[in-house]
Formats: sequence, structure tokens, C-alpha cells
Amino acid sequence: MSRIVHFGKYYPPDAGGIESVTSSLAQGAANSGYNVTVVCFKKAPADDNSVVNGVRVVRSPIGKMVASQPLGLKYLKVCLREARKADVIHLHVPNMLGALCCLLIGKKPRLLVHWHSDVINKGVLGRLMKPLEVALLKRADCIVATSQVYAEASPLLSRFAKKVSVVPIGVTDIRERTTSTQDSSHLPPALANKLSGKKLVLAVGRLVSYKGFNVLIEAAKHLRDDTVVVIVGGGPLQESLQASIRSAGMDSRVHLAGRLSDDALHALFAHAALYCLPSVTRAEAFGVVLLEAMAYGLPIVATDIPGSGVPWVNQHGVSGINVPVNDPVALAKACNQILASDRERARLSEGARLRFMTEFTEDVSVQRMMATYVRLVA
Repeated sequence: MSRIVHFGKYYPPDAGGIESVTSSLAQGAANSGYNVTVVCFKKAPADDNSVVNGVRVVRSPIGKMVASQPLGLKYLKVCLREARKADVIHLHVPNMLGALCCLLIGKKPRLLVHWHSDVINKGVLGRLMKPLEVALLKRADCIVATSQVYAEASPLLSRFAKKVSVVPIGVTDIRERTTSTQDSSHLPPALANKLSGKKLVLAVGRLVSYKGFNVLIEAAKHLRDDTVVVIVGGGPLQESLQASIRSAGMDSRVHLAGRLSDDALHALFAHAALYCLPSVTRAEAFGVVLLEAMAYGLPIVATDIPGSGVPWVNQHGVSGINVPVNDPVALAKACNQILASDRERARLSEGARLRFMTEFTEDVSVQRMMATYVRLVA
């Protein structure tokens, strides 16, 4: 039985896009007969060593945070220990300490580098990491990118194109696994009142600059009068975005919902008329949340970010509409186009659901990764 060891930053119940991908692939490998261990840091209270759905999870404390990168000596020691027993190391990057460990483990374990995103806008840290990343990619036996578009646009991945395999991200079919409906009892009363009788444009994500929520707030000025925008998530820009909503006079049209329970979030997906992703840089490498929206059959309005996988995930004219980055008028126009026509909305809804089922289910993604493991260990 081959041993797969994942080096990640976090793992559920610590939430995040990369964390959900790590969990999906780790459990998929365990179900396929691999012996799977995940080494990660812990934020939420959890056992240091446990078995979760057949996956052994070893968690280490965070010693220090540097530009969103967790660091800790125990994590490095555990990585080195587990690497000695591994047939394949599956490293999820960006992960500075995990990358360093992979350069210290020798040539015995095969190394798969899962490239979720380039390091973008990290200043001094980004410059320090570049030589480390080049050395890491030279050492890698296989590099996995989430889309061909991103692989070709990445300055680093394009240098190692012969090692790159593309395995798009997949998620479980949320519409089938949840019992949530449009029943507003799942929602906070203030939010339920705001949605009453309105068409919902939904957006979900951390409140950080690259998500472009300031553009969506500006676009709300140009949306149809029967429309309300709900942005779900927390983050450092909460206060400044709320101030932007007030100054724009959009208090009745745009609502920052904060972090919500799973039931409340799924109720919003079920209630929404469309999903909007207004991100503005390649830090949005793929847009995992788009897959959840497509699972619900939501038409999507997204930004045509050069070199990002987002406009590939949201196929223009099939699952939704892609518009130029940082253009609130174009963003609103695309939303209004979908909201104004039941026929157009139904067509894009069907296209979104079909694209999800053929390209982005968890089963499809796991099968593609298992095939990559087979080639690697062979």
C-alpha cells in the first residue's frame, strides 16, 4: 500500500479553499486504498493527532505568522519525520515551510507540488520565496496546476511546463447533500427582511482587496431596483466596505452578511438569482466558490482576469458572462441582462449545472488525481 503524505497549511475544521481541496483529495486517496497522512498547522481547537474519515491528520501549533504564512519548528520536524515514511509527498503551495522541508528530504519520496496560486503582492516575502520556489520546482517530480490557463500565465510554471499536469478542482454536489431550501428561517431576521420580494445577487469570500467587493458595491448603483446584493464573509476590509456602502447610499441595496452558518449559506445559494465574482487580480487563481454556485445551477457574472482560471471556469455565454476587471458599469450591465430575462437566466442556469457535472464534481477531480498518483509511483 503506497503512503501519501500531504503537506498543507491547514485542514478542516479550519476552513478555506485549499483546505477543502486537501480534504477532498486526501479522503479520495484513502477511499482508493492509499495510506494517507496530512501534516498541517492548527487554528481552531483540535486534537494534535487524529484520524478523520480514514485520513491521519497531524496538527502543529503556529509559532509565528509572516504575511499569512504560518511558521513553526514543530511543523518542520513533523514534516521531516513523515517524509521518511512516504512514497509520495503532496505539497500544497503557497506554503513556505512545507516547501523548505521538501528540499531537505532527499530524492527518495516522489514529490508532487500542487500549485494553487503564485505568490502575488507579498513584497519582500515574495522576493525571498522566489529562489525557494525555483529550487522546489526543479526538485518536483510532478507539478499539478488547477487550469491550463493559469499554468501558461504563471512566470514560474511556464518554465517547467513539461512537468505540469492539469487537475481542475472539484467539489461535492452541495445541492444534493444539503436540506436547506429558500426557507428564510435559516437566515438572520435582518437579512431575511432585506431579501423579501427582491432578486438576490450573491457574492461570497474573504473581505480582502483582490476580491473586488468595492467594485461590486459601486456596481450596485446601476442594478435594477428590484435587486439586492448580499456579500457573505469576514475580513480586514469589513469596516471600509461598510463605509463605502454608506457613502454610496446603498444601505438598502447592499448587505455585508458576515460569516454565516452552512445552512444559512446554502439557503442563500438556493434563493439567489445569480452569483457574482468581481475579483481583480490573479490572486483569484480559480474561484472554488464558482463551483458551488454552478452546483446550484446559478448563472455567473465573473471578471475576465488575465492569466487566471476564473474566465475558464465560468465559460462565457455557457455558464454565465465574463466582464472586464474593475468595471462596475459592465458588471452591473451583465447582471441586469441575466435578471431581465427569465429565458436567458434559465439557459445559463442549465449551462452552469451541466458544466459543473461534467468538469467540476469531486469524483471527477479525485479520479484525475488518482491517475496522477498512479503515473507518479509507477
